Amino acid sequence: MQKWLVIVFLGLEAHFAASYLVPLDRKSQAELGGLLRWFWPWAQGDSGPLGQMSAAGFPLPGFYLAAAAAVLFVMAALAVLGVWVPFTWWRTLTVAGAAISLVLMLLFPGPTKLLPMAFDLAVLSAAIGHWPVLAAR
Repeated sequence: MQKWLVIVFLGLEAHFAASYLVPLDRKSQAELGGLLRWFWPWAQGDSGPLGQMSAAGFPLPGFYLAAAAAVLFVMAALAVLGVWVPFTWWRTLTVAGAAISLVLMLLFPGPTKLLPMAFDLAVLSAAIGHWPVLAAR
């Protein structure tokens, strides 16, 4: 698998996780004909076992999960790039990030979480399936 494709996937995964920190307000959910909601999966009104996203804030346990997933995905991308993180760590970081991200998405079920979950499964299969990824040089 091309290393740049893996880096793009990991970057998108980090985006999906970090977007938890800034959920879309009601007005923004209608932007681009409602398509923005599919690329920014978190919005005010989303709810699940951890609580509900609102204008006042978001559930704190979800914040920790989202922050952990985003950091793990960024570190995995840096590992594939060969910057600051050893290349051999990318699989472990990717599996951990995808597992946390999947748990977070399942705790706030909804149709807009399907795309991030598909990306989670794709990077999980790349990491667990030992797809060949070459280190950037």
